[in-house]
Amino acid sequence: MHSVIYDHQIFCQQQYGGISRYFCELACRVNRSPGFSARVTAPFHVNIHLAECPVPKTATYLRNRIPGTGRLCRAADALLSPLFNWADSPSLIHRTYYAPLRKRGKVPVVITVFDMIHELFSDNFPRGDTTSTNKRLGVGNADHIICISESTASDLVRLFGVDRRKISVTHLGHSPIFQDTPLATESHTNGRPYLLYVGQRAGYKNFDSALKAYASSKLLRDEFDLMAFGGPPFDVTELATIDNLRLRRDSVMHRTGADCDLALAYRGARALIYPSLYEGFGIPPLEAMSSGCAVTCSGTSSLPEVVGHAAVLFDPVDIGSIRTALETVGLDDSVRTRLVAAGRERAGHFSWDRCAAETLAAYRKALTA
Repeated sequence: MHSVIYDHQIFCQQQYGGISRYFCELACRVNRSPGFSARVTAPFHVNIHLAECPVPKTATYLRNRIPGTGRLCRAADALLSPLFNWADSPSLIHRTYYAPLRKRGKVPVVITVFDMIHELFSDNFPRGDTTSTNKRLGVGNADHIICISESTASDLVRLFGVDRRKISVTHLGHSPIFQDTPLATESHTNGRPYLLYVGQRAGYKNFDSALKAYASSKLLRDEFDLMAFGGPPFDVTELATIDNLRLRRDSVMHRTGADCDLALAYRGARALIYPSLYEGFGIPPLEAMSSGCAVTCSGTSSLPEVVGHAAVLFDPVDIGSIRTALETVGLDDSVRTRLVAAGRERAGHFSWDRCAAETLAAYRKALTA
């Protein structure tokens, strides 16, 4: 029996989020796999996904953590986690983020690299951010590396000089809620059809270009609202951009909520617009395809790898290209119908079960190296 330990790092940093969800989905499936057991070691954590995850764990959920104690909790985890790990005598340790922790003994260490955003878009991050330095050290200390797309694997080889033979690619999955949610019966907007943007909006996420493309088309403005789902409410700069583009504030709206709310937003949207300049994978297009929402997205980085032929791709730095894609999908029912069918078929190629199976293959490589 091979015992796999997932360490504390991401669970004491994220209250919720894609990376912690990934590790919880993975740990549950690995723990159910013949010949493997899994445990999460996060003595003090703030993560909702882990609190609800049925995987075995050494963990205390700090539901009501005292403000200002985050650094103290992380320091306690860094001290205690190795002690718990070695008491469990693991066969393999899977690091959940990039802290440059030293390898102890001969137990193989696996690390997942999600993207190379900190290297390619360093201007989007504060001066003194150590993520890239830590990532390089973490990768250097690992026996095997998992990347979540071929695009990320290629970037890692190019930017860090990693031996491609040390890398396995395991595509991500998506929650069944996006596939199973009933068709929306009420509008999320003021009654008009809407185009949907999902996720954070700053920097390389390129939301400004989505706004400009929408504003540049009378057809789009007349026919659709634009909804931004997730992330914080619009800030002063974003509201100024909306005003400067002469868009009505009631036609460009912000919504947020749980996965069930997002699933309804996908189901009710005329199309997803995803203009990101770079993605290590790209979960929203996958969720949209699973939900029966037509997808328009950037033809860059990992996104073509995820959507295949089930989306209309555009150049994210060309406003005219984005506008044309949105007009084509938003206004042509035959195109949208074709994309919805192709998207559902494409989404069927991605699942957490498949991700876990590919990850177990990577573990076996690390264990026999």
